[in-house]
Amino acid sequence: MSNESEDPAIRDFKEIDPGEPISALGAFEHVASSRLLVRIRHAIQRRRTVGQLASFSVNIPLVLLREFWSILTNRSVPTGIRKENSYGEKPF
Repeated sequence: MSNESEDPAIRDFKEIDPGEPISALGAFEHVASSRLLVRIRHAIQRRRTVGQLASFSVNIPLVLLREFWSILTNRSVPTGIRKENSYGEKPF
């Protein structure tokens, strides 16, 4: 059996030498401000909140409809329960 169980594309990617980094690209590095990180975090939180509200507004009516339907279909119809007239009374 072969010991090479990896994908050949991954193996080829590991063998590629990326070379030396380009020194001109190092001048483009900027320090991200803390305000930028806060703005990104707030944007992500807003999108998650809107997604949760949309999911909630769709799922709750469906759950309520399903519950009402189960109440209607599963309600027991009293067929064997009858009040007897002679219960507790003495016969004539």
